Amino acid sequence: MAVDERLDLKLSAADKQLLAQAAAIEGLSMAAFVRLAARQRAAEAVQREQQLVLSQRDFTTFHAAIAQPFAANAELAAVMEEARTRVRRV
Repeated sequence: MAVDERLDLKLSAADKQLLAQAAAIEGLSMAAFVRLAARQRAAEAVQREQQLVLSQRDFTTFHAAIAQPFAANAELAAVMEEARTRVRRV
């Protein structure tokens, strides 16, 4: 992975010591440890944002709704019919 961007941050002495200790335990430089931890946390946040979780009740309701064939309600059917009469295909 090419590393060509910088991110500067300020942190307390206690936080810096904790990160240094954890990096040493993992056998990584502090920069590599922070980069890895931040990347993992960012990936988790993005995944949570993109994932939809339904309760069993909600899933059952959703599934029942999409399992039925589509049927236009009266208002939509009227609009579609009006569009058919106005639009000419060439």
